[in-house]
Amino acid sequence: MDEKTDVLVALAAAVGANCIPCFDKLFERAWELGVKQEEIGAVVETANKVKTGASIFMKNAVNETLGINTESEQPCCSREKTTCC
Repeated sequence: MDEKTDVLVALAAAVGANCIPCFDKLFERAWELGVKQEEIGAVVETANKVKTGASIFMKNAVNETLGINTESEQPCCSREKTTCC
């Protein structure tokens, strides 16, 4: 994997882990490598969809276990109940 891809993957992981210091450091490195703002924005958007989708999937699973008939919609393109993104 090239360094640009490595940094973009790490940026997505930082977003998923809610690690602001990690994101800040990786953002600086990405900028040094010439990664465009649009590319970083796209990576962050995708990472947030996965993170939010996983959280909603967990909420729905807990509600189902508790017998609560409320289900939140996934923020992703998939309508399957077995995936978060």
